[in-house]
Amino acid sequence: MKLFGYSAFSFAILLMLASCGEPERPRPAAISATGARAGAGFDETGKVSLYPGESCASQVMFVFHSGRSTSVSMAAPFRESKILTDAAHDRRTVHVWGKWRRGRAPGCSYVEATQVEVQKSFW
Repeated sequence: MKLFGYSAFSFAILLMLASCGEPERPRPAAISATGARAGAGFDETGKVSLYPGESCASQVMFVFHSGRSTSVSMAAPFRESKILTDAAHDRRTVHVWGKWRRGRAPGCSYVEATQVEVQKSFW
């Protein structure tokens, strides 16, 4: 009877530990606004976050979120990248100007930021 008790206890502990693992999240694909064509201008205000995984283009490091559109994959040169990284950590709103680019993977498009401005906050 003791052997059964230890086996049941061990099984319960293993089950509990196994349930602590976090399921793998699906990687978001490069999402772009419908009808965005390479070379078209981009001028929007919103929040930015760091890209959570591997993107369809090696330059993409950020995800731009605005209230009126879907999330947009974003790449930036060093100066703009520093501003976007700081804004992502501080959860600040940014105004981004850039151009739509097409990645090498099929269906991959992203914005290459050419100018970034952190918006002033009254709070």
